Amino acid sequence: MSEKWNDDDANTSVVPPPPSASRGAKVVVLEGTNRGATLVITRSRHTIGRHATNDLVLDDSAVSLVHLEIERAAGNRITVRDAGSTNGTWFGANRIVEVQLSPGAVVRVGSSLLRVEEHERTSPAEASGLNRFEGLVGASLEMRELFAVLERIAPKNLSVLVEGETGTGKEEVARAIHARSTRSQAPFVVLDAAAIPPTLAESTLFGHERGAFTGADARHVGAFERANGGTILLDEVGELPMPLQPKLLRVLERREVERVGGREAIPVNVRVIAATHRDLRREVEAGRFRDDLYFRLAQVRLAVPALRARPGDIPLLAEAFLNGCAEPGALPATLDSEALTELVSRPWPGNVRELKNVMMRSSALCEGGVITKSDIGTGGFGFQGAQQEGDAFDIAGSFADAKARAIDRFERIYLEALMRRSRGNLSTASRDSGIARNHLRDLLRKRGLYEPVTEQGE
Repeated sequence: MSEKWNDDDANTSVVPPPPSASRGAKVVVLEGTNRGATLVITRSRHTIGRHATNDLVLDDSAVSLVHLEIERAAGNRITVRDAGSTNGTWFGANRIVEVQLSPGAVVRVGSSLLRVEEHERTSPAEASGLNRFEGLVGASLEMRELFAVLERIAPKNLSVLVEGETGTGKEEVARAIHARSTRSQAPFVVLDAAAIPPTLAESTLFGHERGAFTGADARHVGAFERANGGTILLDEVGELPMPLQPKLLRVLERREVERVGGREAIPVNVRVIAATHRDLRREVEAGRFRDDLYFRLAQVRLAVPALRARPGDIPLLAEAFLNGCAEPGALPATLDSEALTELVSRPWPGNVRELKNVMMRSSALCEGGVITKSDIGTGGFGFQGAQQEGDAFDIAGSFADAKARAIDRFERIYLEALMRRSRGNLSTASRDSGIARNHLRDLLRKRGLYEPVTEQGE
């Protein structure tokens, strides 16, 4: 049974100073083995459960390893969401999937009672006064709290786990940490674990010697060696094959790599930042991710809030994207009031990346340098702009056939606009779209849009 209950151009720019104190929230254990334990809600998402990786650990056999999530949304609303627990999360007599709670509300998990209470927090100590941190933009309390943490941890040589939905800007967080670290002049290497074929994962990370396997006709230097002295971002680290995880753990602990087919231990001095859209604690519970590797990667855990949780940041982000995509020497496009209202009201399932793509497309399609609501489009496949984009979909025939035609049309429209924006530069297009370079090339070839000239200037 599912119930739902409703009970600011440079790093030196500042936002209006926050008040000396503001109302936050905390969760207090009223009954159970951990009576009196408290979780102060300081991030956009926390978890409660029996496993040691949770923010609040309950020593209760009736509680699942990861039992529920606590999410702070816009307006300091507190949402409690069951994490697929065995015995459920209960609000009164109702087993709930998700519930929004006000101070004083109580939920039951196993034999423990949890109450949401107000918590006085001092904003100056917890939130930055900046609305930008390197490439990150945001004036919301959630982002300024993140900036404050980044300011403190960037100079430290700690491993960082960055969590957040797809498109929230996890790579930008990693780049910001690197830029503010003592390693800023050294390499920053990004490795997308989701894009590595399992058979090549070890070689990609640690390198291989000539003749190590069929096709290894030359020595290959792995990502860790390339990042020596700097920072490596293990993007989508939750996708790493299980057999590779103990080898990665060994590298992190010993600070040395051994190439596939090699016998020499090669010292590496690398700061590791890992990013994932998955909840790795659930992956640990399911046996798909090693808990010792989790703890080694998560010396600091950062949660990047979804865009829907900080709608007040949308005008700032939109302005930044429009400035970034303006032609050299030209004034950036602006948004009229209806267009801005439309942007703020959308749920943005693709988060900041989706907003960026919409701004780039709208800037290219608008007339007179002013983006209207019609330039923004519908937010789905029914883009408005070119005549082809506004035409109705052909839904004749079977579902599978209609879906294939829709995907084919979307890919062509998107890829054509993408390559126009990137002026045919494949690397730029890959970075802007979030599509792996090799996969993007294959998509372009499939649509007859790829020409060798796209390799030039990279």
